[in-house]
Amino acid sequence: MNVSCKIDQRSIEKYIKEQCALGDRVTLSDQVCAGLKLVINSQSCSWTYAYRKRGYRDGGKRHPQRTVKLGDPVSMSPSEARLAAETIKAQVRAGEDPALATRTKERERKAEEARKRACAEWLKIYSAQQMQLGKTKYQRDELRNIRLALNELTLMEAYPEEITSKHIRDLSDLHHARPATGRHRLGAISRFLDYLLDEEVINTNPVASVSKRRKPKPPPPRENYFTPEQLAALWNIEGLKPSYQRYLRFMITSPLRANEAAKLTWDQVDRDRSEVRLSAEDTKNSEHFVMPISLIARQVISDNENVQSELVFPLSSVENAQMSSWSYFNRCVRTKSGIQNFILHDLRRTFSTLMAEHTDVSESLIDSLLNHKQSATRGGVMRHYQKSQNLEKRRDVMSQWGQLLENWVLNAQAADA
Repeated sequence: MNVSCKIDQRSIEKYIKEQCALGDRVTLSDQVCAGLKLVINSQSCSWTYAYRKRGYRDGGKRHPQRTVKLGDPVSMSPSEARLAAETIKAQVRAGEDPALATRTKERERKAEEARKRACAEWLKIYSAQQMQLGKTKYQRDELRNIRLALNELTLMEAYPEEITSKHIRDLSDLHHARPATGRHRLGAISRFLDYLLDEEVINTNPVASVSKRRKPKPPPPRENYFTPEQLAALWNIEGLKPSYQRYLRFMITSPLRANEAAKLTWDQVDRDRSEVRLSAEDTKNSEHFVMPISLIARQVISDNENVQSELVFPLSSVENAQMSSWSYFNRCVRTKSGIQNFILHDLRRTFSTLMAEHTDVSESLIDSLLNHKQSATRGGVMRHYQKSQNLEKRRDVMSQWGQLLENWVLNAQAADA
């Protein structure tokens, strides 16, 4: 509803009541000051002034009409609203753009407020807006590395603009002996600072000012894998905690990542189809994955079928808690097996290496069972068009791996007996 009148206190009260009765917006156009309006909504009332900047734009067209909010009738009387409108008219005649100036001031005010937030507060915002509160493993690791980096540099309560390139160099130096950890920390904090740069909280990303020489170097590639004899020794370990032994045997039979297997629940195991099903939230590369399991792997899983636990492998002493004592686990395995260079992740490399050496299975099919990102194994056009899972072929590969293990570990067990 649009009404043209001389706006005064009586007309304001009258049309506020009328708006309540109608339920629709009412706009009062002032007859005294052209362009001045009072917009009455169900929840608010606002004085506005519409103007058009003088002159023409490139191409001969006039500038678009702009509207400036002046205030509300509670804090600003009609005469005060007209005075504010006349002030804007004077600015327009002087060649200024009041709406643009207002937006600039508002942006500067928000930027100033943002700069007064500590890194800890910005990390919470980053977690909610960009990292889905750590929904996937990648996001959880990313937030964890940012949190650790800020704590290591004692910057959690500092303002983002206080972070300098010296802090980044200190972070690199702190992890000089652990380049892989250093790269994870540096990458995570750099992406966090890029977010702050986009939000106009900081003017530059200090990571960009650090020379390549001072950044952590890529760690040397891991090359260790286990021989069939070593696999037999690991399988037949004596004196190892039963829950640790079951988990270790499953890791030998199935090349899942350590955390993926440790967090495996009974709902993710399809015993009828002999498959382990992981959702995108459960995998490192955030993609749904199906791992066929061999007969020997099914036997390992069934050994604990009657235990009352949500987890297939309850490794923690706390019921249904996630495993966190990986260093202790590795130390126990090394002590009991005599294999001093044991690392859980090397079992995945062992699977890939021994399958390539002892079977005719293609390397790409073997690699697909490691659940790497497809871009790592499929390049060019194929990466975008080849989306097959080759599930039956994968099932055959795991069956062959199970037969090899039976020959290596079970025969060794029988020979020892």
